[in-house]
Amino acid sequence: MTAESDIPFSRPFAWDRVQPRGTSVAFEASPSECEAIAEALGIVKVASASAEFTISPFRKDGFKVVGEVRAEVEQACVVTLDPVPETIRETIDLRFLPESEIEPINEEIEVDVDAEDPPEPILGSTVDLGVLTTEFIAVGLDPYPRKPGVEFTPFIEDDGSADEAESPFAGLAALKDKRP
Repeated sequence: MTAESDIPFSRPFAWDRVQPRGTSVAFEASPSECEAIAEALGIVKVASASAEFTISPFRKDGFKVVGEVRAEVEQACVVTLDPVPETIRETIDLRFLPESEIEPINEEIEVDVDAEDPPEPILGSTVDLGVLTTEFIAVGLDPYPRKPGVEFTPFIEDDGSADEAESPFAGLAALKDKRP
């Protein structure tokens, strides 16, 4: 999502508006923005999307964005393609620093699930809280939504030619029997 026309839900917030003790920001997506979010995420429907954030100073030149994203969405069931409603609640806890203060990432990456995420770079004079909201809605989506009570049963076409699967060792046994 780079071009402004590609952003389905935009709520720019200027970093210079952050108060020393933090600034609270809350907003909801309009019905047309909900439609645009659904289209961007490739899902059936976004009935509602909202966010509440507290943005506060972090270190000398950085900022911290803490809050929650909420959404009511519908996705297509992976088995029946019927709409499956889902409630999303994602907690956000991000740190932003100027690029010059972020340590470069080594070629070898160590994964520590308990470690704090590295800070995001501050790019420009604003942060788009609508884009963050859309990204965290995407994170909260069930990757395999399934209608309650529906189970996947694979379709296997049976032409009656193979009643019993042949063992992979049957070919080796046949070769052994042909030896002189």
